[in-house]
Amino acid sequence: MKRKRYPFNAVKGKWLFGMALAATLGSCEMESSDNGDLDGFWHLEQVDTLASNGSANYRNLRVYWGIEHQLVSVSNHDMIHDWRGYYFRFKQSADSLILSSPYRNKWHQQNGGDIPVTEMSDTLSYCGFTALEEHFYKEKLTSQTMILRNKTVRLKFTKF
Repeated sequence: MKRKRYPFNAVKGKWLFGMALAATLGSCEMESSDNGDLDGFWHLEQVDTLASNGSANYRNLRVYWGIEHQLVSVSNHDMIHDWRGYYFRFKQSADSLILSSPYRNKWHQQNGGDIPVTEMSDTLSYCGFTALEEHFYKEKLTSQTMILRNKTVRLKFTKF
């Protein structure tokens, strides 16, 4: 008695599909962030000057920090010429946030690519920076609120 052969065995098909899926997923390197509540899109709402106890209300201004993985995107959408903003690398600990290595976002290579920033600008000052490398103390960090302080200013953010 001759055994009937089928061109496709359902069990073998499922096994082959499973192996292909495992190989595909295993070949990708997934980067994840351990930034917790820090990751996200933050709106700068208030800048307090510590020396004078002055306060500037930014609620109606469009100054944003976007934080993801190891990068902070800083933009001031009220200054049209700087709408693309800046990028900073950052490191954090439980109580501090250190931003460094700023780059001016020029978008694509045909526009000059990202350009290292070597001096402070009014735009960076307006976004809460007093130096190109900033060490902020985290006064408060929750899923909705972030308050950062350095020697000169206190920055208050809300998350979108």
